[in-house]
Amino acid sequence: MPGPRFTPKRIRRSIKLDRVQAADLLAYDFRFACEDCSHFDSEGESCTIGYPSAPHRKKQQLALFNRVGHMAFCRFMEVD
Repeated sequence: MPGPRFTPKRIRRSIKLDRVQAADLLAYDFRFACEDCSHFDSEGESCTIGYPSAPHRKKQQLALFNRVGHMAFCRFMEVD
C-alpha cells in the first residue's frame, strides 16, 4: 500500500521586489543598498543581523533596476 499523498510545497521568491520609477531614482537621494545601512559590516561585507546582503548590494540593485525596473529593498534597513 502506497504512503499518504502530499502536495509538495510551492517554491516562491523569498525577496519581494518593489517597482521604482526611474524619475524618482534620479530625482531623490535614495538610500537603498546595504552599503548605506547601519547593520552592514563593511569589513566582513555582511549584514550584522544575519540577512543575506548579496541581493541588496548597490551594484546588484542597480543591475536589477536596469533589467526589470524593480529593486529589492531591505525591510530592516537603518540609516544613521
